[in-house]
Amino acid sequence: MSRRHIPVINHWPLRFGLGLLALVAGQYVGATLLGMEPLPINTLVAAVVFAWLPAIFLTDKYRHKYPQRYTTYLLASHGKAAVIMLTGLLILRLVLGPETAPLPLLLTGFVASALIDLLISLPRRIGEAPQATATEAPAAEAPFDLQPVDSAAMRRSIAELPTEQLDGPIREFLEEHLPTDSSDGINALQVIDDRPEDAIDGARTEDTGLLVCKTSLNNVQRLNLLLKYSVGEIAPGGYIAVSYTPLSVTNRRIAEKYSGIRRRLAFLTHFIWYRALPKLPYVDVLYFSPPFRWIDRWFLRDTRLRERVLSTAEVWGRLAYYGMEVVAESEGDERFVLARRVSEPLYDRKPSYYAVVALQKVGLDGEIIRLHKVRSMYPFSEFLQKRIFESHGLSKIGKFENDPRLTEYGPLIRSHWIDELPGLYDWLRGDVKLVGMRATSPHFLSLYPQELYDLYIQIKPGLVPPIFDESTDGFDDIVRIEMEYLQRYLKAPVRTDIAYFWYTFRDIVFRKVRSK
Repeated sequence: MSRRHIPVINHWPLRFGLGLLALVAGQYVGATLLGMEPLPINTLVAAVVFAWLPAIFLTDKYRHKYPQRYTTYLLASHGKAAVIMLTGLLILRLVLGPETAPLPLLLTGFVASALIDLLISLPRRIGEAPQATATEAPAAEAPFDLQPVDSAAMRRSIAELPTEQLDGPIREFLEEHLPTDSSDGINALQVIDDRPEDAIDGARTEDTGLLVCKTSLNNVQRLNLLLKYSVGEIAPGGYIAVSYTPLSVTNRRIAEKYSGIRRRLAFLTHFIWYRALPKLPYVDVLYFSPPFRWIDRWFLRDTRLRERVLSTAEVWGRLAYYGMEVVAESEGDERFVLARRVSEPLYDRKPSYYAVVALQKVGLDGEIIRLHKVRSMYPFSEFLQKRIFESHGLSKIGKFENDPRLTEYGPLIRSHWIDELPGLYDWLRGDVKLVGMRATSPHFLSLYPQELYDLYIQIKPGLVPPIFDESTDGFDDIVRIEMEYLQRYLKAPVRTDIAYFWYTFRDIVFRKVRSK
């Protein structure tokens, strides 16, 4: 029976309280050793708020995540927390002045509290290891049990609808792209306007073969509610038809309408109002909260036009999130999209939407971890990864060729490594180490050979990975480079990470290698 190390005190609230007591005790121990008066209570409270709490929040050191690596993780998390706390104390001393926080007392109390805190964490017991994680690389999702859909019958239903219920362009699009097969399957048709309560006949069928939304997705009042309603109505294997105006068309219209400095100002204003502000955390919650709901009612009272900005990648990604796969899209300024329900919605996944996103990656022992990045792709577009791989393939450096999910500012963010900055937070919390193979999504990791996967899950992913440039000869060469790193690390961890950190620093600073 395999065993693992478990902290004797493994209850987070209790450990948090003991850590706070260690901080106070350390200050009194330091004052006693120096023969000085302890820090004033207001200074001690300031130290807790501006030094100790940030250190705990950033490093999460009271949650022992890797009991099979007990001592290493313990020393790493406490060491990072000590550096953050010491920095906060020194800044606090500059603000309060040397008389209020004497340096010898501050430092002695800090060292004493850090040692007491570490000693509380050291005792451990041996327990049974959890169920071992499967060593096989992630496989494709299980096939969805699709229902037969009688497309021919639905075509006849569309033709019988009055024109005011389904206008010409979307009717023509469906007649062109809806499959022509005839079967004894589901043939129910449902047409909605904007809100689910606008459904014709007002009845939920739960076995709809085709659901058509007449309102452009740009102007739907509650887009997530509409799609959630739709997926609850459409039978497995059934279809949804929607329309939208893509961001590229909006940008083109702005460019045609303005020139010179006015064009720049128009682009900036549009970006801030329609793209930046809606993607600030909690702004949407505040906007739709009862005290501010009048703003929404006032804005929509006359026009009912929300003019939501939607890129093609976001529309396709949102549909994929709700279990839909796009089978056809029209051209032109107003796009019509036909998608088929092929899987269950991914409600266990949090979509990328705000400026800083948390993406699912495979970490140590095959565990799924959430790593943070500055978003360089359109919202929801991470759910298109498999489709983009199948249609675009990989470049020499392991990125998707001509990735359509990147925003117009995405290449700039990536080339200056801005998207990787939130990874420092993940490193402080111990989810990744400083140097190592980049944390990889389950789908992308499934492309690697089993031999590499078996090594990958034995080692924490890294914040600073081996560099790939244009001299890299495709995916097989990437596998070779990463396999070489993993094998070298298992033989000599410290020496390998120091060497690879230098290689990466050299490539970025002297060879000007940039991400894409």
